[in-house]
Amino acid sequence: MTRGWSIGTRTAVAFALATMALVAGALVFVNLASQWSLSNSTTELARPLPWGATTSVGPDPDVRADGAAPVAFVRVVAAQQWQWSAVGVVVAGVLAGVLGWLLSRSVLRPIDRITRTADRISASTLHERTALDGPDDEVRRLSRTIDALLDRLEAAFDAQRQFIAHAAHELRTPLAVQRASLQIGLSDGDGPQDVAAVRAELLEQNRRTEHLVESLLVLAEAERGLADRTAPIDLVAIVADVVAQAGPDAARAGVGMETEYGAEPVGLTGEPLLVRQLVGNLVDNAVEYNHVGGWVRIRTGLEGVTVENTGPVLDPALVDGLAEPFRRGGEPGTKRHSGLGLSIVAAIAESHGWTVHAAARDGGGLRVSVGVSPM
Repeated sequence: MTRGWSIGTRTAVAFALATMALVAGALVFVNLASQWSLSNSTTELARPLPWGATTSVGPDPDVRADGAAPVAFVRVVAAQQWQWSAVGVVVAGVLAGVLGWLLSRSVLRPIDRITRTADRISASTLHERTALDGPDDEVRRLSRTIDALLDRLEAAFDAQRQFIAHAAHELRTPLAVQRASLQIGLSDGDGPQDVAAVRAELLEQNRRTEHLVESLLVLAEAERGLADRTAPIDLVAIVADVVAQAGPDAARAGVGMETEYGAEPVGLTGEPLLVRQLVGNLVDNAVEYNHVGGWVRIRTGLEGVTVENTGPVLDPALVDGLAEPFRRGGEPGTKRHSGLGLSIVAAIAESHGWTVHAAARDGGGLRVSVGVSPM
């Protein structure tokens, strides 16, 4: 595909053609009006004087009695006007084209700078910015928009690198424990009790690794988007099912479960499995990061679902970062969590266009509200 004219060239040609058209129209009007006026004047000159009167000056040898000489002079003047008008139109068009080229180059110079900066940017140079100065015009606003986009991309790349590093660390830990158990825990001559202890440790580490891999898959699934997988969902039914499944774990941990079902959101749609995962993670975390004799309260309503629990006192500054991957609010209770629970909740909510708000409770514990809206 051949490259089209540049903006500067198109601007110059447009300036030239527009100027030539305007100048030509003005000159045509002037010439026609002048010819009409001169034709009326020559008619007056060719008309005989009344009562046989003569001019007060001597006879002009170049002027015939019938007025033909003035008419011929007017025709010569008209022809000269058309010729010089054509020359003026061409000259005006050329000057307008040059002016348009200069103006376009001046206006487009910042855009060329933005283009060169964008061409240089890669994953290792995301810190570069266009940083245009000058008046607050359209180009400056474009520069600020691109710089803001680069800020978001840089933050996303940094978060991705951090996520990969944390995931590698989390996966490496159970693998190292499993290898140490095999190398140190099992030696020649070990009895059945030693083998059973090593087997239990390996199973525990295997469950932890499996849970982490499943969490990573769910997180990737949530961040991929919903596409056409949405369907009407019954939020109350999902919460009731999750609470029933979490009841035995809560009983073993000495945590009470309280539910409060309000009005069902009208026209709520979503991906049922992901929504169940969202509610399940909230309830699971509320039971896990709790204490004996504590409670978990789940409320539903038109605004969405809220999960509140007792537990250790949390720093509000820490709560703001709990939705980041591999961030834990405290020491786990009955099982090792991957640190992706609230990250998955945030990703699922974002894919549905919902909101998540977490806040530390006075006296300890956490309150997480998910604001839902029909899609």
